[in-house]
Amino acid sequence: MGVSSVYLMDVLAASALLVTVHMWGPRAFSEPRLRWFRAVAVVLAAASTQAVYRGIEAGYPDPLKGAILGLYPLFGWFAATWFLTRPVHEPLRWRWVLYLPTCGVLLGWAVHTPVIAAASGLYLAIAAAFGVQMRYRGSSRLLLWTLTGAALLTALASKRGSLLAVVAALSATALAGRPSRRRVIRWPVMSWTVATVGVMTLLAFSLSGQHLSDMPVAGGIMTRLSSSADVHTEAGANVGLRLEMWREALRMAWHEPLFGAGAGHPIELTASRPRANSGSSGPHNSFVGYIYYLGWPAGLGFIMLVAAALCRTWRARRHPVAATWFGATVGVCVTALTNVAFETTFIGLPSWLVLACAYALVGVDRDDGGENRTDTEAGRRKRLIAQRPAVHAGTTGRGVARSPGASAPGLHV
Repeated sequence: MGVSSVYLMDVLAASALLVTVHMWGPRAFSEPRLRWFRAVAVVLAAASTQAVYRGIEAGYPDPLKGAILGLYPLFGWFAATWFLTRPVHEPLRWRWVLYLPTCGVLLGWAVHTPVIAAASGLYLAIAAAFGVQMRYRGSSRLLLWTLTGAALLTALASKRGSLLAVVAALSATALAGRPSRRRVIRWPVMSWTVATVGVMTLLAFSLSGQHLSDMPVAGGIMTRLSSSADVHTEAGANVGLRLEMWREALRMAWHEPLFGAGAGHPIELTASRPRANSGSSGPHNSFVGYIYYLGWPAGLGFIMLVAAALCRTWRARRHPVAATWFGATVGVCVTALTNVAFETTFIGLPSWLVLACAYALVGVDRDDGGENRTDTEAGRRKRLIAQRPAVHAGTTGRGVARSPGASAPGLHV
């Protein structure tokens, strides 16, 4: 829920996997749809083990935290196997979980507890992806509820990465789930009325000469965006600091290309520009982080796994489940590009669960050649017509007329 002391997702997911081990355990090593995911998860677990050992031996700060780098991929593998044993419509019974991210933001605001914006933004992005698909099906409650939570988080935290993750998940799901390529994309997120009000508000503030920070809800984020290019501000310094961290992490990874720098190895930076965050920390980029801590083979395997999940869900985007998982994965990737989405508690586990389910294409048939189609009423009617015995025409070339009481051909008992 975005509060650092509450590891709700970790506890629930680990407990559920332990309780249901008799259901997914026998298929964990034989499920063909997870063959490559299983291989990458095992490689990451082995690489994480040696990285943690080297980190403890070298006395790096908090090296045991690096166990998450290899433990959560295993959790994702097990969870994907469990989901593949479930009926297609069973996850709909758990949709109440998607209302929790906004509840967590509201709870943090009510009790004045600081929330971790990256975690809340990630949860809201996942919920938003499902909200868009439910909006296509005629239910807007989850989408409106999630947008309310995103607006409140923006007003409280004013973090660029969190808002970008939500917007990216919304846009990607709407793009992948659009009804037809020939039609204009139906954006279910924002009506023309809301868009017009937003534009008029921006114009009113510009013409009145008031500062952007005075804007309701979006004032903080607008001020942060406007100062991102100025290296003498905290917002601009954070951007430059992250770029320096990534360059330094990749440079150090070349010294230990096979095994990485070791779990917990800090990145020491010395720079004259002002910044709010310390220069001795992780790279704040999960893709760079896996390369830096575990080495290039493990890091590239992780990147290829994410790319494969995106490709599989995009190819199957005609299926609503695949479109939703594609949008959720995009939201996770946006968070991973600017934060530690895959390598820390209460953020890493949801990220790996989304990646695993997207890779497995939960609820999508596997023998459809990649272009999965929904079992619609029209499709069932076509199959019934194809299976119905043909009615032979008479000598006149017309169909044989039947009396109202006559039985249909081929249906005699």
